[in-house]
Amino acid sequence: MSAIINFNKLWEEGAKTGKKFLIFGSEQKEEPLKKKVYKAKYQLRKQIDKIGFMINKLKERDEHLFNKLVDALINHDQLRSKMLAAEIAEIRKLAKTLMITQVALERVEYRLDLFLTIGETASTLAPVVPVINMLRTQLMKEIPEIGIELSNIHEELEDVINSMNFYGAVDGDVVLSSEARKIMEEAKAIAEQQMKEEFPNVNVGIQNTKVA
Repeated sequence: MSAIINFNKLWEEGAKTGKKFLIFGSEQKEEPLKKKVYKAKYQLRKQIDKIGFMINKLKERDEHLFNKLVDALINHDQLRSKMLAAEIAEIRKLAKTLMITQVALERVEYRLDLFLTIGETASTLAPVVPVINMLRTQLMKEIPEIGIELSNIHEELEDVINSMNFYGAVDGDVVLSSEARKIMEEAKAIAEQQMKEEFPNVNVGIQNTKVA
């Protein structure tokens, strides 16, 4: 019973750090775990929206270049065609990475909502930490600004999980890696479908110009 009471206090009020303010002599408190989760959720939504904006910009750029590619093919400008096709390929590679990230973060956001509003167990929250870690590692190479933000979110949620002692409560590595892998696999499958639906097929465009 005392453990439950202590956790509720940690959740709502935060823990004492042991540090004291020199002027007032009062102990400093860490942020309540509840506040950390809400803050992480808010920052997560900001990144999802930012990624959505970036995807739309890439789609606009892709469409512009695709039309130029078709014109170049019609005019039998092979050098320009190759240059445009290479740039389109790079744009689509980045767009796919962003789409996977967006879908995965939406899955993370859903789990945070369950945890906060329905009172799901820590097992709902714990798998999101390795997912965010995987995403931030990838994005640090390609879009550092988002990678840094995800690092901050990862740190907040990891602190919450560690405070709850969840990893020691179950056979953690097996359960968490399995759940995290499932989230990433779903995100990749959805992103693949979105790429097919939202980006025109370059090969089809080439075939159409040949027919014309």
